[in-house]
Amino acid sequence: MSEPPEPLWPVFDRSPEDERLHRKQRLAAAFRIFGRLGFDEGVAGHITARDPERLDHFWVNPFGMSFKQIRVRDLILVPAQPVAMAIYEWSGPREMSLVADWAASRRRSSASA
Repeated sequence: MSEPPEPLWPVFDRSPEDERLHRKQRLAAAFRIFGRLGFDEGVAGHITARDPERLDHFWVNPFGMSFKQIRVRDLILVPAQPVAMAIYEWSGPREMSLVADWAASRRRSSASA
């Protein structure tokens, strides 16, 4: 009898921290690939990855940073619910992506009402 095939994605038996690091490493790499392909306008958009433990939070890029320069340590964790963003202190460009995401989701929710 043959063995089952290997999964197409990594399996994380050890800890959510290992899975979080894996997701953040792949997300940062995806930003750099997009940057090399000419999609490096930091204000043009973002790519997100869901946090493995806090399922209502996502890792995103800092506002205005070139996709070519994004590293794991640059990624920021944001809540999915825009109402929760009001508790954050706005202290610089990193937090501007939170404001932009919040404003965009407010426009989408009011347009669908």
